[in-house]
Amino acid sequence: MEEDWAAVAAVVNEKMVALGLNQQELIRRSQLSKGTIREIQYNLGDRKRSPLTLEALSTALELHPQHLVAVLEHRSPPRAGEPAAKSADDLPGYLELIVHLLRDINGKIDVIDVHASRIEQLEKDVRVVLEHFRQQAKGPDSPAE
Repeated sequence: MEEDWAAVAAVVNEKMVALGLNQQELIRRSQLSKGTIREIQYNLGDRKRSPLTLEALSTALELHPQHLVAVLEHRSPPRAGEPAAKSADDLPGYLELIVHLLRDINGKIDVIDVHASRIEQLEKDVRVVLEHFRQQAKGPDSPAE
């Protein structure tokens, strides 16, 4: 699969604007050279970059360390705090991500269960109140059913 350096450049530039960073501040944060930052920022040249370079740049832009590597490889970038595979062949990384996502899903199911229990209780309470109003509407002299 072809690498998408234009997409990397777009993310870098958008994030710089969002954070209010200039090139000098990005150089300071990432500790990368001005030439490297410039080449990535403006998508100049076809030089192969180390994943560590993109990790340093991602971190400097307050993104997940694997964010720009994922963008480069046409993968969905990980969210903050989420584990990420370092490459398409990183099976342990993918397994760690799957376990993380399953735990996240399990937590969401627990929340849904709590809400479902509350809804069931509300439904019971509404039935009691409706029955109370029905009895009052019939009046005290009405025959019981």
